[in-house]
Amino acid sequence: MFTLVFGVIFYDTIHYLGFDYVDEICTLLLFVLFLYKVFKSKTWEFNRLFLITIAVFIFYLVYSFCINSNTNAAILTDFLIQIKPYMAFFCVYALKPELSDNQKKIMRQTIILCSIYVIFVGVGMHISYDLVEYTFGHPSRIATASTVLAFLYIYCSDYRRDDKWIFILLLAIGILSGRSKHYGLFAACTLMVLYFRNLNSIKFSVKNICFSIIAIVIMILVSYQKIYSYFILGGFGQGREVSDLYARMALYYFSIFIIADYFPFGCGFGSYGTFASAEYYSPIYAKYGMDGMHGLSKSFPDFIADTYYPALAQFGAAGIALFFAFWTYLTIRTFKAYNAGMHKDALIALMVILFFLIECTSDSTITHNRGMFMMMILGLLMKK
Repeated sequence: MFTLVFGVIFYDTIHYLGFDYVDEICTLLLFVLFLYKVFKSKTWEFNRLFLITIAVFIFYLVYSFCINSNTNAAILTDFLIQIKPYMAFFCVYALKPELSDNQKKIMRQTIILCSIYVIFVGVGMHISYDLVEYTFGHPSRIATASTVLAFLYIYCSDYRRDDKWIFILLLAIGILSGRSKHYGLFAACTLMVLYFRNLNSIKFSVKNICFSIIAIVIMILVSYQKIYSYFILGGFGQGREVSDLYARMALYYFSIFIIADYFPFGCGFGSYGTFASAEYYSPIYAKYGMDGMHGLSKSFPDFIADTYYPALAQFGAAGIALFFAFWTYLTIRTFKAYNAGMHKDALIALMVILFFLIECTSDSTITHNRGMFMMMILGLLMKK
């Protein structure tokens, strides 16, 4: 409840007032609760994947210091930002909290109240943009806030027909943001919730293959404008010159060369495509001639952390393999949950994974406050 209210809904308002560490405090509190459970149990039981994940991050921290990927402050800042969502996931997963029926009811009521507030801002920003600037900071965060509220609501529901429609209505609030990514997510999640009665119904058949193709086509159609803008028009620009690349496409373009040049462990924390690499301007942008591009220059680095997949170049081919291995493992766990009869939790987990898959293409949400909360939800879903 604390993280939802202060770490998601009013996070940007608190940030506007000058306090930037709500999500870090929430992560720290989760870790303290986790340590308390470990000490109280006296078994010192740690999840093996949790230990592996921590070991990987520590390795990259030491590696970054060794190669001087950026200043020490940049490396440490990026280390904390990058590990935050995984800490949130594993702490909730280890705590294995169970919400009572009354607690779930209170959560649903809180979500409805928060949704009314999001609707007010979403409608109001079309009258005065200042409203969204002072409340959510950017229209895209209306989309992610509505997604958090919708996913948490359906988790706390009995998954009846009425609950499914409330979930769809809550998710539809994000349409007010005008973000093409959310259109695609909304279409996919709506089809998944309404079409699959249970996850055992997923079989390789002509009917299901046709449904999958239709769902993919719908997602592409509603997102076509942004896909064309960023990956086709932005990819070539006028005269197909590298200097004409949009910032986001430029980050994708140069990440290929960075992965090859810094094989196999990448260019290290705080060096590329992240908040820290912009705050403590990384020398790698000058090395690859990116420091003269709009949104990527030292004087105006606002678009450097505007996507996530290119930032994986920091971890090289090895890190990219580990990143997708982690998500593949969770996907396999989700399908195993299908067979165990946990249909609702498995479907929500699939939607959360789909959310990150889409979001990482053009935002670094996974390392932000709402990404952290989504990882907490995923931890709740995977705890059984």
